[in-house]
Amino acid sequence: MTSTRPISCALVLGVLLSVLAACGVGSKDDSVAPASTVSIPGGNDPAGTSSSSSTPTTMVPPTDVVIVGDTGSEINRIAANAIADLTAFWSATYPATFDGSPYQAPTGGYFSVNRNSLASTLPCQPSQTSQVLNNAYFCPADDAIAWDEEFLMPDLAAKYGDFTVAVVIAHEWGHAVQHRAEIDQPTVVLELQADCFAGAWTRHVTSSGTSRFEAGTRELDESLAGILSFRDAPGASAEDPNAHGSGFDRVAAFQVGYEEGASRCRTFTVGDPRPYQFQFEGDDRYTQGDVDLAVMEDQSFRSLDAWWADTFPILSGGRAWEPMAPPRPFGLDDPPTCDGRPVSGFRLFLCVPERYVGYDSVETIPAAYEKGDFAVGALFGTQYGLEVQDQLMKPPGDEVTATLRADCYTGAWAAAMLPERQTAPGVRERYVLTLSPGDLDEAVRVLLTFRTQADRERQGPGFARVKAFRTGVLSGPGACVDLTA
Repeated sequence: MTSTRPISCALVLGVLLSVLAACGVGSKDDSVAPASTVSIPGGNDPAGTSSSSSTPTTMVPPTDVVIVGDTGSEINRIAANAIADLTAFWSATYPATFDGSPYQAPTGGYFSVNRNSLASTLPCQPSQTSQVLNNAYFCPADDAIAWDEEFLMPDLAAKYGDFTVAVVIAHEWGHAVQHRAEIDQPTVVLELQADCFAGAWTRHVTSSGTSRFEAGTRELDESLAGILSFRDAPGASAEDPNAHGSGFDRVAAFQVGYEEGASRCRTFTVGDPRPYQFQFEGDDRYTQGDVDLAVMEDQSFRSLDAWWADTFPILSGGRAWEPMAPPRPFGLDDPPTCDGRPVSGFRLFLCVPERYVGYDSVETIPAAYEKGDFAVGALFGTQYGLEVQDQLMKPPGDEVTATLRADCYTGAWAAAMLPERQTAPGVRERYVLTLSPGDLDEAVRVLLTFRTQADRERQGPGFARVKAFRTGVLSGPGACVDLTA
């Protein structure tokens, strides 16, 4: 970049610690955007959203919804409202989705389970009550839905918000819909389809104006985080008879339902959508694919340098990628300079004039590493995604769009690092990094949860960021160039 070219983002992305891709838009005379320092989201706020513009509320539960074993808990209050809401939603949606077929709600009832419940009274009659604690399920034989109100649901509500309880009920209701429609697919397809159906209902909640719930961007982000927690263990095979899907798969299925509706969910079959589950290779079976933080830092930057050198000319009409300067790790008490001025208040940033990524290697990146090694790679990927926008000379003009395009480019790079994409001779050596099972999940987790309320307001909700990342994974970097919020 020459010094005379206009600078669209003099200092891009001040991550106030969770941060990912914001663009401090200003003139060269204001090349270091001001930012206040915030703390990493704490354990009691797993989605990193300590306040919300919309508070989830529910009406008084309907009196005609009977829950067997109801203790009067707040969990069952949420469940009763979800039951009423889902009954109304599917009464209208089922005929429209399944060629006019009439709809009937589950006839076997709804069951709240705790450690004192008698196994013989529960749907599908488990031999012991402990078998269904920490679980929620639909029983086809009894046409009934049950959930654990003592452990599972309170834990989900505490970690991911009350609305996630309703989303779990919606997922199990999705299995009831499959039972009525006599859908016969492998388990992994059925589970992802149920996530999709839950997403379709959630869109009804946020847009219809007739739902018993109010859910905004915070509730959507929390729900995705809850769904992510239900993923299969990394390394599981999609062909496993009990496979439920990776975190990336499950979050993607929910978003498909939210964006495209129940009719799209109906079409789910083997390979559509394709599951991003694969098994560990070689020694990764013992290490679970994890590498040390220092190794991940080195491999991520080397991989990004090599891949963008190959990929950028395709996007730019043949122009070469201008190589990045070496990254600059720093401690908060000794920040680097950008364009001759100290960078204060930023923990992860792209310095456009000098073309380098700066990052707090003492607190911020180690905290991200706790979410998985590739969480670190994804953070660095977003900064290169911002640099791509600058080198393409296509500044979007707002931070939200810049953020989403950067996330999308990160997804495209991540997809190119999948083992299935690196079969040609020499590719693994050139790109340095090869993803392991669970790495896509880690990227989704960091984009969704490693953020503060200030980040959400500046960069947009995590739900949109995950969607943009997924677009990059599924469609490649070309889909990111003109991506809009």
